[in-house]
Amino acid sequence: MLSNALLMKFLHMRVSALLLNGIFIGSILLSKCIYATDLTIVTEHLAPFQIVDKDKITGISTEIVKKTLDEAKFNYKIEALPWALSFNLAKREKNTCIYSIGRIPIREPLFNWIGHIISASTSFYSLASKQLKISSLEDTKNYKTAVIREDVAHHFLLSQGFVEGDNLYVMDNYDALLELLEKANRNIDLVVLNDELIFHRVKSTQAATKYKKVYNLKELTLDFHLACSLNTEQNIVDKLQNTMRKLERNGTFSSIRKKYSSNLANLL
Repeated sequence: MLSNALLMKFLHMRVSALLLNGIFIGSILLSKCIYATDLTIVTEHLAPFQIVDKDKITGISTEIVKKTLDEAKFNYKIEALPWALSFNLAKREKNTCIYSIGRIPIREPLFNWIGHIISASTSFYSLASKQLKISSLEDTKNYKTAVIREDVAHHFLLSQGFVEGDNLYVMDNYDALLELLEKANRNIDLVVLNDELIFHRVKSTQAATKYKKVYNLKELTLDFHLACSLNTEQNIVDKLQNTMRKLERNGTFSSIRKKYSSNLANLL
């Protein structure tokens, strides 16, 4: 028979082994649970940042986001929707993220901010045929400006005292936004667009000559980010944040940006 001391030692070893085994199995299950989580990623067609062509979504921001998700080993699907719908889904739905979203103070409490994708400049545009006197943001309040609903420019101009239905009008897509400038009965003088976007939207240099930049909105340099809903599980947020920091530090994102830089003159 085993002595009491030997029996106690044996039992202690068995309990320790069971505990270690339980911790090991638990860690594996937790890891599988994390990485098996399905994430929904929402975006919009916003060339050249994200380009939707039938069922394919490409572009510089898309490449950076996909690299992040693949590196973090998450299952995910990317859906392209009108911006207002994407924005509201990403605000409320569990495990849902959005890109490319401008990070400004009014949006700060609405999302878990994952990481920076790219920055780009923004300006007011008018028809080239119009002669508008604008030298400051305050001057633009004397004209009627159209923006995309729930876009960063929409939120920013509201915060600066613009009034919807008075000197600010909202639209749901970029094609309609540019068309407003050419409809005399709508009396829209200005639109606010990213400087890269307008030239990719109109497709050609000749078409672009119909529009002119009248005021660079330095206050609204767009810092495009990947962000997730406040209902996204914290371990997912942490993993994505750490992955984006890692890929930024090791030069992966710089290499992606450099690949596009020759065609994107206004990226910062």
